Amino acid sequence: MRKEIPINIAYRLINHGPLVLVTSLFKGRIGVTPIAWLMPISDEPPIVALEIWEGHFIYKAILDTGDFVINIPSSEMADLVRKLGSVSGRKINKVKEYDLKMEPARKIKSPRVKDAIGIIECKARKDKRLADKYNIILGDCVYAEAEKGVFSDRWHPERHGPKTIHHLGGKIFCVPDSKII
Repeated sequence: MRKEIPINIAYRLINHGPLVLVTSLFKGRIGVTPIAWLMPISDEPPIVALEIWEGHFIYKAILDTGDFVINIPSSEMADLVRKLGSVSGRKINKVKEYDLKMEPARKIKSPRVKDAIGIIECKARKDKRLADKYNIILGDCVYAEAEKGVFSDRWHPERHGPKTIHHLGGKIFCVPDSKII
């Protein structure tokens, strides 16, 4: 069960660089894809940036809907994440194909991944220059929540429980397992 967290620290859900599942809608159809290139760019107001190739189905979905959800999967979802990243949402309905459980968002239209350990709901911010030149989509964070016991005001890799997934390149992934300092 997740708990609501203050929106002004929502960036800490992704500041440590996890791979995420981005969800949005395109003409009523759910798009979901793994994204490794994202970052917080402001905490006041809370804004995130995603780099998504313009040919991806999710890119078109975000532009169509005007919002998206950053879903932070746990390491238990690693096989699903790999599958979601291996095929285009243009070719198959990933939600049905992989029996992905979705839930309604709190403040936007796009749905959320029910089993995610962290959620950031975002309204797309229009920045034509960044989108056209770099395929960067900005998002105003409007709601966030994270799994109890795994995130308080930061992630807790030293605790037993779900871990975030990190993309190291190619088909190599890892999880954090301890706090070192």
